[in-house]
Amino acid sequence: MAEESDQEKELPASEQKIRKAREEGNVPRSRELGGGVVLLVGVALLYSLGTDLLSQSEKLLRAGLTLDRTQAFDTKAMGLKWIGMMQDSLVILIPLFLAVFVSAIVANLVVGGLNWSTKPLEPKLSKLNPVSGLKNIFSTNGLVELLKAVLKAVVLGGVGYLLIQADMPEFAQLSAMPLEHAMAETARIAVKDALILACVYMGIVAIDVPYQLWKYYKGLRMNLEELKREAKESEGDPHLKGRIKQMQREAARKRMMASVPKADVIVTNPTHYSVALKYDKQGNGAPRVLAKGIGPLALRIREVGKEARIPLVEAPPLARALYAHVELEQEIPASLYTAVAKLLAYVYALAEGRAHLLQVPDSADIPAGLDPGVSE
Repeated sequence: MAEESDQEKELPASEQKIRKAREEGNVPRSRELGGGVVLLVGVALLYSLGTDLLSQSEKLLRAGLTLDRTQAFDTKAMGLKWIGMMQDSLVILIPLFLAVFVSAIVANLVVGGLNWSTKPLEPKLSKLNPVSGLKNIFSTNGLVELLKAVLKAVVLGGVGYLLIQADMPEFAQLSAMPLEHAMAETARIAVKDALILACVYMGIVAIDVPYQLWKYYKGLRMNLEELKREAKESEGDPHLKGRIKQMQREAARKRMMASVPKADVIVTNPTHYSVALKYDKQGNGAPRVLAKGIGPLALRIREVGKEARIPLVEAPPLARALYAHVELEQEIPASLYTAVAKLLAYVYALAEGRAHLLQVPDSADIPAGLDPGVSE
């Protein structure tokens, strides 16, 4: 089942999952990169500073082996001499140690970047489980690490053997050289071979870094179910969001229906559309749409209007145009002023009992393109 689950995880990791993994201290790292950079920097420094280091070391050794009578018979003087030699040794090696230390830190930050997390330090009983330990040893990752170790041993061992074979003629000439020259030549050959081995090691690093990145992101892959669950956790349950939107629509509808009794007229289609209009004679604005609806909602607007004794006027082209182009609580556009003015004049005449003298707006009063032309 676990293998099937892994095979199903074909979707790349989301930003949220990567961020969560980093918070838990799970970041891509390449131990080979750290080791290779430290080795390369250390050997390069020895190669460039070797002559100076060898000279200072020789002076320090001569000074350490040279004792006067006071130092030979005074244990306190010997102790002070020893402390002085240790201090001088540190001064000589500090540049090398500092360069190696900085390179080790920088190399580990190249892959994965800087990440601070205390999660890996938390005690976990699962780490003490011998069964889990054996599973890790014989897992795919354990076998890959074993193959990497064998590859490093074979490659570095083979290159080292070839280097020694190539250096054999030079080693044979060392016995004929003065001691100082022989020591310098031996150091030169050793540092040269170490530098070549470091470069070969960096070739292994060039393979390991992409592999570690690939393995890291492969381990964070997600299946469709995980992606849905993450979206639900981050954005909320879709069903809950749908319920909230439905409640918001119902609340807006209730507010709209509560404003219907304030309308001056309800223009209808007569069965498909209903639009309630309000005109404030004391104000300077145009008539506003208080409510609108189609189908069952249109019927409900008409029912509320009848209960509130709001005039209902059948003007299908105007009803369709108002519904299509005017939102709730918005004033009508200037293009519909003539049609609505004709409608309000009809309503006022209706209240005075002389509506028979006027006509309701028809298609001729609606500018071209405003009536969607939905059939009744």
